[in-house]
Amino acid sequence: MMHSRGALRCGMFVLLMATACVAPAEDSAKRTRAAAGAHRLVLCNDGGTLAAPDMEGPIGAAGLIRSTIDPLRDTMIDTLYWQLGTDPYKATLSSRLSDWYSHDTKIGPRWGDGIKRFDTAGEWRVYATTQQLIEQGQDPPALLIREGHKAGIAVYLSLRFNDTHDHHLPDTLNNRYFSPMKREHPQWLLGEKDWRATSYNFAVPQVRAYRMALIEETIDKYDLDGLNLDFCRFPYLFKTGEAERGKALITEMIRKTHARIEAKRKTAGRKVGLSVRVPGSLAEGLAAGIDTATWMREGLVDYVIVGAVQGWEHPLPIGEYRKAAEGTQCHVLAQNLDAFMEPRPRSAAVLFGEKNYNSTEKFRAAAAVNWARGAEGILIWNQHFIPFLNDAGFDRQNWKEIGDPATLARLDKHYTVCLADHGGSMPLKLEVGEPAKVNIEIADDLPAARRDKALASATLRLLIEQLTGPDDVTYQLNGQPLDPAQAVRRINYNDTWLDFDVANVLRNGDNELVVTVRGRNASVAAPLSLRSVETLVKYR
Repeated sequence: MMHSRGALRCGMFVLLMATACVAPAEDSAKRTRAAAGAHRLVLCNDGGTLAAPDMEGPIGAAGLIRSTIDPLRDTMIDTLYWQLGTDPYKATLSSRLSDWYSHDTKIGPRWGDGIKRFDTAGEWRVYATTQQLIEQGQDPPALLIREGHKAGIAVYLSLRFNDTHDHHLPDTLNNRYFSPMKREHPQWLLGEKDWRATSYNFAVPQVRAYRMALIEETIDKYDLDGLNLDFCRFPYLFKTGEAERGKALITEMIRKTHARIEAKRKTAGRKVGLSVRVPGSLAEGLAAGIDTATWMREGLVDYVIVGAVQGWEHPLPIGEYRKAAEGTQCHVLAQNLDAFMEPRPRSAAVLFGEKNYNSTEKFRAAAAVNWARGAEGILIWNQHFIPFLNDAGFDRQNWKEIGDPATLARLDKHYTVCLADHGGSMPLKLEVGEPAKVNIEIADDLPAARRDKALASATLRLLIEQLTGPDDVTYQLNGQPLDPAQAVRRINYNDTWLDFDVANVLRNGDNELVVTVRGRNASVAAPLSLRSVETLVKYR
C-alpha cells in the first residue's frame, strides 16, 4: 500500500510489534541448528537480488528464493545478512538508491512511492517485485528469514548506517531519486565534498532518532536471528573534526540497540545477535566516531566484523580486535576479498588469463591469512552479484571452502601483496643502491607439506616495470639469493614478470623479500618499479 510523505513523517517514530508466529517443530529445529553454527561463514547480500538482475519482474517469492537462498544451499555459508535498502545497482545511475527501502517499513521511504514512471527497467523491477510480495503477504525480509531457516541458515537483517551512493545523483537535492527524508531535511546532512555531501550528520538529534526508529522497527517487526549495522557504508558520521565529540552519541545508539535486542531475546525466548561491520583498525574507526573497543568492553555487540570501505584491503588488523575482545563474549570476524579487485596490470590478463574479479585461489589465500591472524569467522562481501556483474559462469567454489581453515590448509592459493594505501606496500620505486624490502605473509604450513610430499610447487612472482636485460638487479628471500637466470621471464611491453621457484625457501608466516638495483640500463630513462609481489602455492 502506498503512503504519502505526510504519513511518512507522522509514522516515522511509530513502531509496529509483530505478531509472534509458532514455527513447525522441523523448522524450529533447523533454526536451532543454524543459530548454533552461525558466523563461521557469513554472506552479505546487499538486497540486489530483489532487483531480479537476470529475471523478468516481478519475480515473486519463488524468484527471490532462487536468487538469494538457493546459491547458499550446497556451501559452508551458515549465516545470511540481508541488507534492507533498494539496490538496483547497474540498473540505476547511482548504483544504490540510498535511504530508500524495499520492505514493509512505516519509518523509511518506500521505493516507488509517488513515482509513476521509472527511469529504468531495473528500477521498476525492484518496485514491482516488492509490491507484489507485500500485497501477497510476503514481505521480502520475512520471506527470506523463513526460507533461510528451512535451508538451515541463520538470517540477520542488516542496515547500512549511512549509505551515500546518492551523492552521484545529478542536481542531487532536487533529483527525484534523492531520498525524500534527505530532501525535506537538508539541514540533517553533512553537506561537505564527495561522499560526505549527502551523509547524515549524526550530531543532529533528529538523525539519530530517525535511524533508531528504523533499527527498532526492524528488530520488533521481524523474526530475525540478529541485526547487523554496517558502518563501512559509509564511515562519514560527523562534520570534519567533530568525530571525537560525536563518538559518545554513536555509542549511546549502540546501547539502545543492544537494549532492544535484549528485549527481543526475552520475547522470543532465544538468542538474537547484534553484529557490526567496522572500517579498518580501531584507530580508523575512532577517527570516524566509531568506538568499537567500548562496544566490546561493555558487552553491547556479539560479533565485530573487521571490514574495509574498499573491498580489497588485506591483510586486516584482526589481532588488535581479538585483543580488545579479550574477557568479553564478542567474536571477531574478517571481511574477505570481494567482487571488486584492486587495480591490476593489464599484462596479468594477457599473460595469465586473469579475469576482472578475484580467483578462487585468491579468495582462499585471503581467507587463510585472516584465519591465521585469529579471525573466528569470515564475511563474504559483494560476491553474490559476480554472476550478474562479471561472469555468469562464476564458480562459487570458495563458498564451499573458506569457512574452515582445515579444509583450506592444502588447497592451491594465490597470495598478493596489497597496495600501500590499502594494507600492503605496493608499488615500490626501485632506486640504485637502495634495497626495497617487502613482507610476504603466508598462512600455509609449508614445512609440513614438504615433509608429507604434498607440496607440488611454490612460486614467487614479481612484476617489475621497465626492467631490461642490462639492468643489474639482485633478489633475496629470507636471506637466500634467488637466481634471476633461473627465473621464468615473461615480457609484455614495459612489464617484465619473473617467476622464481621458492618451494624450499618459502615458509609459513612472514617472509622477507629484498630487491636491490645495483646498476641500470643507461639507455632507459624510465625508473624501475616493483609493481606486484605474488606467491602461488600448489599442492599435489
